[in-house]
Amino acid sequence: MKIRLRGNSIRYRLDKTDITLLETTGKVESITHIGAGTLHFCIRGKEITDPVIKMEHDGVHLLLPVTLLTPWYAPDQVGFELILPNTDGSELTILVEKDFKCLTEREEDDSQSFDNPMTDKNC
Repeated sequence: MKIRLRGNSIRYRLDKTDITLLETTGKVESITHIGAGTLHFCIRGKEITDPVIKMEHDGVHLLLPVTLLTPWYAPDQVGFELILPNTDGSELTILVEKDFKCLTEREEDDSQSFDNPMTDKNC
């Protein structure tokens, strides 16, 4: 799972392995070790009606209704956006997307990424 933070937004990009885990176990997570601590991001599918995000001692936990996730698992669905209120009156934008292969070569493993629809199939 790739996570991008920018201002009041969090963008989650899930590859094939992440999506399989989320669909079959109801949970996908990413843990980054920083010094003696860890930073933990977790997405869970739950039988709830509204999405919930909460900050806990070691990370960010996003709870999503199963009814929101089920249609997203379809091959033609790329992602969805949520706008959640914060207690201070501001809003947090959440994007959950399938991770596509980069159009330019990078030194990272994208073997589990989805084929990029912008790739020219005639090459």
